[in-house]
Amino acid sequence: MKVSLKNAGACRKTMKIEVPADQVATERTELLAFYTKGVALPGFRKGHAPKELVEKKYAKEMAADLKDRLVPKFYHEAIEKEGVKVVSIVDVGEPELVEGKPLKFEVTLDVQPEFKLPKYKGIAIKAEKVEVTDKQVDETVESICRQHATFEDIEDRSAQEKDMVQVSYEATVDGTPLEEKVPEARGMGKGNGYWITCDDEAFLPGMGKALIGASTGDKRDVTVEFPEGFIVKELAGLKAEFKVDVTGIRESKMPEFNEEFLKQLRVESEEELRTNIRQHLQDAAEAKEKGRQQDEACEFLLKKTKLDVPETAVQQQTRSVMYEMARQRMMQGMAREQIEAQTEDMMEEAKVKAEEQVKLRYVIMAIADAESIKAGDQDVADEVTRMAVQQQRDASEYRKELEKEGHLESVRDQLRFSKTIAFLLENAKVK
Repeated sequence: MKVSLKNAGACRKTMKIEVPADQVATERTELLAFYTKGVALPGFRKGHAPKELVEKKYAKEMAADLKDRLVPKFYHEAIEKEGVKVVSIVDVGEPELVEGKPLKFEVTLDVQPEFKLPKYKGIAIKAEKVEVTDKQVDETVESICRQHATFEDIEDRSAQEKDMVQVSYEATVDGTPLEEKVPEARGMGKGNGYWITCDDEAFLPGMGKALIGASTGDKRDVTVEFPEGFIVKELAGLKAEFKVDVTGIRESKMPEFNEEFLKQLRVESEEELRTNIRQHLQDAAEAKEKGRQQDEACEFLLKKTKLDVPETAVQQQTRSVMYEMARQRMMQGMAREQIEAQTEDMMEEAKVKAEEQVKLRYVIMAIADAESIKAGDQDVADEVTRMAVQQQRDASEYRKELEKEGHLESVRDQLRFSKTIAFLLENAKVK
């Protein structure tokens, strides 16, 4: 078998394969024997028809089957022979199959990048102080209380801070309906029966605070200034005029710190609650700082490593990033129509993120190989159990599902990735 490789772009190669005529003939003979054994022709019992008649009758089918047998078989042999690290098959050319002649075909492949690792031990990282303040504890206690608050309709007073106000509204920009001015903002230009909290956390910037003092039945004109970095990019920096009708007010009733409420929170006292909260905030702050240090180390590696990445790997990762971006927007309250209107911009952003993520994975896994960082079978078993518990699944059944879908090795790779990140931080110069 003759094999030749030619570069066809960044991380892409074209492999030409030529299978000798005698090997093709051997495969053809075996295939003809298989057909002869399994078919019945008029006048002959099954498996007893002359090979010449079988070959003539099933010439087309045999030619197609022969290609299906030969191409993958000799493709895999060629890959092993050349030691090519394949990421994905981009294209398989139509094989040239002529009786008595060699089989020739061409395969286009995306392959793993070849690159030189930078010096990855002793990365300089600046540590940031981790501190939990009394104010943070107080704010968390208040947040917990608000999560357990009840709401009562109010008719005898105007809205106060933290009340919920029900509104219907229409928005314009320079006299033009918002959704005509900015089509990407579909679903934001009109609203009917929306509940908005009178605070700074309203989805429409400034709307919550502007409703303080409003009463049921009031009509208000509210100017909303969309900040830079607003989730709908096309609205960033614009001013919109909202005509608002107030149709209802609800007051939040905070729970009392009595025995019943503390029992709901599974603590004996307010002091115990605050201690638990402080510890939780401390753990979260330390985890956040660790994550920031990991990001700093990864940014260093990306900056110091020159490599191209396979296009197909970036395309696959882009789809994952797009899905996650859309999911986050939906969780933030965006309508499906709004998300669809932003698809083009989201795709551009997703491609950039995906390329960085793919590059980083190749770099980290190369370090894992260089340092012989592995994830053993017990590591994988423990991680599968942890994932199953998190998803409230039976661990054994969940493992079988991962094995069936071919995802178990992905779990192992992710563990190696995490271990290598930890290795980088252990060997970094953190000051």
